[in-house]
Amino acid sequence: MIKLAAGLAAVMLSAVAAPAAHAQAFPTKPIELVCSTSPGSTAAQWCQLMAQVLAKPDILGKPVNVVYKGAGSGNEAAVYVMSRPADGYTLMHTSASFSGYMNLPTFAAKPSDFEFLVKVEKFIYALAVRSDSEYKSFGEIVSAAKLAPGSIGVAGNKIGSIHHKHILSAFSAAGANVNHIPYEGSGDAIRDLLGGHVPAGLGTIGQIMPHQEAGKLRTLVVLNEQRSPSMPDVPTIQELGFVYPISHQWQGIFVKANTPDAVKAKLREAFKKIVDGPEYAEYLKNSPHVEKAFETDGDALRKSFEEELQGYRSFMQQNGIL
Repeated sequence: MIKLAAGLAAVMLSAVAAPAAHAQAFPTKPIELVCSTSPGSTAAQWCQLMAQVLAKPDILGKPVNVVYKGAGSGNEAAVYVMSRPADGYTLMHTSASFSGYMNLPTFAAKPSDFEFLVKVEKFIYALAVRSDSEYKSFGEIVSAAKLAPGSIGVAGNKIGSIHHKHILSAFSAAGANVNHIPYEGSGDAIRDLLGGHVPAGLGTIGQIMPHQEAGKLRTLVVLNEQRSPSMPDVPTIQELGFVYPISHQWQGIFVKANTPDAVKAKLREAFKKIVDGPEYAEYLKNSPHVEKAFETDGDALRKSFEEELQGYRSFMQQNGIL
């Protein structure tokens, strides 16, 4: 009996020690960063930057491979991450759009299936048209939309995304109704706007600026509380008299629920090194649409995301998305 008890105790101790040892050694193999957008978008560029810097010897020291899963309003990325172990080797790029996606009846996973690891930054968006467009101002496109409700298409990200909310909120505040045209990423939306396939499109200031400087696009309005220093001549939506709570896009990382605490702590420290490092400083310098909004407190992140989920659910019900 004594030998049996000692043996059981040793097995139990080994079972407890194994995860701890795993966390202590983490990472021992390559990591996947699942990017929930399409290649070419500003979010995709962010995923590439995060992967590149995470892999540095003084941060994680292992390859970080970006896998694009942009389809299905967040579903493809979520389902893929759910199929992987909860060990920290699969990170999911997430954004404020997931507070919309996770309210859709088609979304396969539940919010409780993930843990909010870190929030990094927020994006500033603007509405643009081609430079040869008949619409010279936001007021003009609003007037046209009022004359023919639902006839003007505005390209943006997926159904339920924060882009979708941006478009509906801005035009609803102006008393107009437009047709949101969903894409797998904002890069695709801007591409089709440039090609003349849609009359207007939503993108980040960083996406729009190069095409505006090249004389191909015209920015009508910035969807922010203050003007952008990069577009000082473009009015904000509130300056035009349309005041409503602006829901900003943020970017961060989810991991699968029940990922070991020690692994999450290592990953959070790794992201802190990134935002304090020279590569991220250079990225901010070259990204006029980005504002740093770093947060690693798990409880605070969970609470804020739950509030966003509830707020977005109400918005979607009011606008017929649900």
